[in-house]
Parts: sequence; C-alpha cells; structure tokens
Amino acid sequence: MLLLRLAGSADADVARSVHTVTRDVLAQVQEWLAEERFQGGRLVVVTSGAVAVGASDDVTDLPHAAAWGLLRSAQTEHPDRLVLVDVDGAAASWAALPDVLASGEPQIAVRAGAVLVPRLARAGAPAAKTSAGAARFGEGTVLVTGATGALGALFARHLVTAHGVRHLLLLSRRGPHAPGTAELTAELTAAGAHVDIAACDTADRTALDAVLAAVPGSRPVSAVVHIAGVLDDATFEALTPDQLDTVLRPKADAAWHLHQATTHLDLKAFILFSSVQGQVGGAGQANYAAGNAFLDALATHRHTHGLPATSLAWGPWADSGMAAQLTTANQDRLARTGMTPLTPHRGLTLFDTALTLGAASLTPVVYDASVLRARGAELPPLLRGLVRGPVQRALAAAAAQPEQSLAQRLTGLSAADRAKAVLDVVRAQVAATLGYESAEGVAADRGFKDLGLDSLTAVELRNRLGKATSLRLPATLVFNFPTPGELAGHLVAALFGDA
Repeated sequence: MLLLRLAGSADADVARSVHTVTRDVLAQVQEWLAEERFQGGRLVVVTSGAVAVGASDDVTDLPHAAAWGLLRSAQTEHPDRLVLVDVDGAAASWAALPDVLASGEPQIAVRAGAVLVPRLARAGAPAAKTSAGAARFGEGTVLVTGATGALGALFARHLVTAHGVRHLLLLSRRGPHAPGTAELTAELTAAGAHVDIAACDTADRTALDAVLAAVPGSRPVSAVVHIAGVLDDATFEALTPDQLDTVLRPKADAAWHLHQATTHLDLKAFILFSSVQGQVGGAGQANYAAGNAFLDALATHRHTHGLPATSLAWGPWADSGMAAQLTTANQDRLARTGMTPLTPHRGLTLFDTALTLGAASLTPVVYDASVLRARGAELPPLLRGLVRGPVQRALAAAAAQPEQSLAQRLTGLSAADRAKAVLDVVRAQVAATLGYESAEGVAADRGFKDLGLDSLTAVELRNRLGKATSLRLPATLVFNFPTPGELAGHLVAALFGDA
C-alpha cells in the first residue's frame, strides 16, 4: 500500500490551480499504474477540504475536489486499486487512518476521528413552500451558457414558458452563428421574451467581463444557468493533459469565472449543470468527472458562504446532452449500470423539483431498481443506500463467504478441459460486456475490434476477467491478445502454467 498526500494549493487563481493539480495527479497516478512492481498494490490518496460531509460543511480546496472526480474514474477503471481519503486537521482523524483503510470503502472522509462514507439517497420533500415562476430567477436578465446546444435550447424554452423569464442572455462559442439560433430566437421572442445571443468563451474571463459589461443596467443579470460542456473521452491511462484541459475549460474555468464575475450582483439563482459521472466516476471520462466534481464543490462552497447555488449532477439524457454522443456499445454499458436515460419531460420536471429543495448539490438521475438489485455484490458502495432487503443481505453474505477462485474450481481437470473452461469464461464475459444475447455469437478466432470492443469496453472486459480469474490484468490485455482464443490461452498459462 502506497500513500500519496496532496498538498494544498498555494495558487490564488483557482481556475489555474484546478489544471495544475489535476495534471499533477493524473501524471502521478498514471506512473503508479504503469509500474509493474505496484501491480498488486493499492494507492491511498489523502486530501484535506476536498469534500463536504454535511449541509454546513465547506469545500475549502476546490482543486482537490476536481482531483477526487478525476480519481473516481480511475477507481472505476481499476477496481480495488485506489482509495480516496479526506481528513480534517484533528489528530484523532490521522490516528483513525489504519482502521479507515481496513474498512474496504473506496471513498472516506474523516472528521474529528469520525469515519464517514458517501451514499446516494433519495431527496426529501421541500422543507417549506417556495416561490414559483420568475421570482426564482429574478426580474433581470438570466444568463445561460451552452445555450445554443440541444440541452441549452431546451432549458431556454423552459425558462420562458414555465418560469416566466422575460430577459435572456444566451451564450455559446458560436453565438448567433450556431445552427438553429435564428429559429430559437424567433420562438422565444414569440413567447414574450427579449433575447440577446452572444458568442463568448466563458472560460476566457476577459471575454466574459466584456459580455457582462454590455448588459443594460435596467435589467442586470439576476440568475446564471451554466450548461456548457464538452467531451473528450479516453481511458485513464491514455488520457493526456491536453484532453484534461479541453474538458475542464468550459466546465470548471467557466464556472469559476461566472462565480467571480457575479459576486457583486444580487443573484436569485446560480445553477450549474453537472453530471452524475463526477460522483460515480465514469469509465473513460476522468476529465469530465473532474470538471463536474468541481461544479458540485463550487456550489457547496457558494452555499456555505451565503450565495445562491444549485449544482445538478444529471444522469444521461435520452436525446440531448453529452450522453447523446455515446456509441451504441457505451450506451449499452451505461444501461447495465442501472441508469435510465432522461426524457426531456422528465428532466424538466426534475429541474423544477430541484429548485424547490434548496440544496447545494442534487443528483437528478433515474435508476432501474431491478438492475441495481441484479448487480448484487458488484453494486458500488455509493449506490448501496438505494437498495434494501435481500440485496443488502446478499452483500453481507458475499463478504463473509467469498467464492472459490476459478483456478480452484478447475483444479483436477485435464489441460484440454481447463483450456475449454477458460475459453468459455472469456466468451461469456465478452458477450456480457458487449450486450450479446449469448456467448454463441463470440467466435474464438474473431478479433475483439471486429466483435465491437473499443477502449472503454476493453477496460470493462479487463475488469470482468480480473474478477472472474482473481488475476491482476494489464489495461493492454485485449490489445496484447486480440482474440478470445489468444486471450484464453494467456489466462490458462497465468492460472496453471499450461502452454
């Protein structure tokens, strides 16, 4: 076990520090994963002030919060290899670390010696009746980023038709030159709104300040809705610093600039569109998870300082948003996690509900309970609070009575029978990873690429086979052994020494 303690950032420029910290963490963890001598070990990353554990708890180190998002994806891609621990300054908290690390929890916060773990839970009813309509967004101008994309346009319409917003400032990289902008403007104008559309890179503070300076004093910005974002996916080990920066800029940099540029205004709402991937650690999306974890942390930080803030960590959308860009294989992989894509109607309903709850961070996501239950002991700890009864008992039983390893089950068989059994395991896991109806469709001599495997599903297959065989398998597994037959032969040799 190796411990990596992240030092607090001394850079007062938070946006710049987010890039510096996450780049450094990415490089260090990539190096650790690549070291053969650490293949059987675990890395414990220790931070302070990166997560909040209650409504009154502040996130005091926003760059470290982004690092947590980054590393949650590394945890997903490399199960049981990394542990995240956030501690306060209490001596009792440091003294508790040995017991904390023995708990088996992948993410832990320690406060005054007390051990706390994250669990998603259903939100309760609003504590009190809240105002409706335009009062939630004020009578001034509502600034929307990413406004000319599918999701931005959907919510621009909703702000006008459902919330009575009458002044919109819609920002995007292309502004009025984005496809469909003229039609959107005409539609919103016909609904009674005054609409201004500007081309602005909100990650550029100078450009943002110029746009804000042009807002008439008679209708100053009264609310912010930050929707902008991009994807640039890669597995954790293949992720480059440039890919990290590309995704952080429209998410983290823009959000921080919006925060700083509006602190002097009497905002009624400051809404950040985050993603559940920042909480669950989406495989192949460490950069995206980092950016969204930053948004959640920024909302908490604003909330504890008396500023309006709501971060919505959305689940996948059916026809818009980032999930619409996923391949069919990755959409199938997402479905196997239990997430159900949001329809526009359901998403808008969840948005309206979230505004009544008054929480700094909420997760509008729909999970299929039957899929969560079916995952049994494989269900991530974060989601275990969403299932009850038989599943919880199954989790306890699995922990108390681990199954025999594959090697133990096949001991005593002939070399030929062992080879066939391992090939059957490989074909079954390939079928499960790619969503085939059965292993019959997985030919032993067919290339993984031809079968439909890509870099992200290759990670899932590696993890499935690692669990099935109890072997530590490299990320390059399917590239080194590019057919089920070749891979099975490698596994047989690793398990039994058979040629």
